Amino acid sequence: MKKDRIYTILVLSCLLFVTGCDKMLETKSQTLLPQDKLQTEAGCEAMLYGVYDLMQETAFYGRDILTVPEVLADNSRLSPLASRYKGQADNRIGSHLDIWVESYEIIALLNEVIEYAEKLPETPKAKAIWGEALALRGLTYFNLARVYGREPGHLVDNFDLCVPLILKAFFYDGGPMGEEVYPARATVAEVWGQIEKDLTEGFSLLKGNDDGLMPKRMGSLATQAILSRVYLYEGKWKECVEASDYVTANAPFDLYGGTYTDIFSKGEETIFYLYFTNSENWGSSSLQSINGMMESELDSEGYDIGKGVGDADLCVAEELIALFDQKNDLRFKAFRKAKINGEKVWWTKKFSGWQGAFGLDNVPVIRLSEVVLNRAEAQAELKKDTEALADVNELRTKRGLDAVSFSGAELLNEILLQRRLELAQEGHRFFDLKRRGETISKPAGRTPVSYEDFRVVARISETQMDANKNLKNNPGY
Repeated sequence: MKKDRIYTILVLSCLLFVTGCDKMLETKSQTLLPQDKLQTEAGCEAMLYGVYDLMQETAFYGRDILTVPEVLADNSRLSPLASRYKGQADNRIGSHLDIWVESYEIIALLNEVIEYAEKLPETPKAKAIWGEALALRGLTYFNLARVYGREPGHLVDNFDLCVPLILKAFFYDGGPMGEEVYPARATVAEVWGQIEKDLTEGFSLLKGNDDGLMPKRMGSLATQAILSRVYLYEGKWKECVEASDYVTANAPFDLYGGTYTDIFSKGEETIFYLYFTNSENWGSSSLQSINGMMESELDSEGYDIGKGVGDADLCVAEELIALFDQKNDLRFKAFRKAKINGEKVWWTKKFSGWQGAFGLDNVPVIRLSEVVLNRAEAQAELKKDTEALADVNELRTKRGLDAVSFSGAELLNEILLQRRLELAQEGHRFFDLKRRGETISKPAGRTPVSYEDFRVVARISETQMDANKNLKNNPGY
């Protein structure tokens, strides 16, 4: 398991790149290869494996990027057993996602891959490595941007700082260190522009050269899928439709109409997921453990008695459960009911140790249903109701529901509802409210948070602020 580590950008750079440093960054042993071995296709690919390893951390896709956005909003609530996420449930000051350290560790590795890959002999493999690194950097900056900044078009009080853009590999030579080590925050426009640039350039390099990457790594289809999400966040509706069209036209599968949990147990309709092996299983800190317990006995009312393994910090908010057509919607079968200390709760089955051991699940980064919903929302915003209706009805019918005939605002509301139902417990709810400039709704007993409230954006930690005097924190912190 990963040990607790606190890195500033400076310390990270030194650990990664100073020759003779006693302790290198603990990612994968591949990063300990001699420098000349790293500057090869095999060396660059080894560093990419280190990137995927870091993406599996519990602060990232291993858990928190999926759990925290649900409890910051209204899809998940604390269970009677909760020891984690109490601050996020109340939206306390400073309780948010904390992905700064992992993100800049990832970016440091990717910058080195990009620098080396640019200089490799021009082969399909080298192009794919270069493109994959660019695309992954774009995805990483996207996550940083939505956690630590506002979205384009939704600034509050004209505060437009986002995160530092570090785009070059840093090799410390013992001399004085300046802006490359202590970077200031770039603007929202600059960071989102770089996200687009990394993803579009990455796609150009990956296209036609990425055989074998999908679905366990970031290939060309995943890059376009993430672009569709990025454009949706930016309100670039036309570009979102174009990126989504590419994905639906080139995906080797359609929306899945079978057993809903097959999406999570078998990877159906998943464009890109993080693959976990037994040695990478987070066990009691895993998504399965946080979201419930292993199935145990049922009582006379059909409730799990809650005697299985698992911490069960979170349960599904009753407000979300009430939105489902419990008779016809296939997605409702991805929930199960339990009693904990006499309290009736709902648990998600999306993460149920589907890969054969408690806590062992592959984690979807993006799947086809989200891309279809991205396009539906963009079409509705463009007032193209016919196209938007076709998309949302395709999803509805695949999930066992009848088609609808809405238009205008009613149609947009239906698309947003289906997005909430489809992507529940996958880390989207809070960000979907935030990107649209809406109030952050909460379950019963919790207070909604205005979009303008400073707590909607995460703080930069005191450790980072103390280490880099060029950083300015978000308002309110």
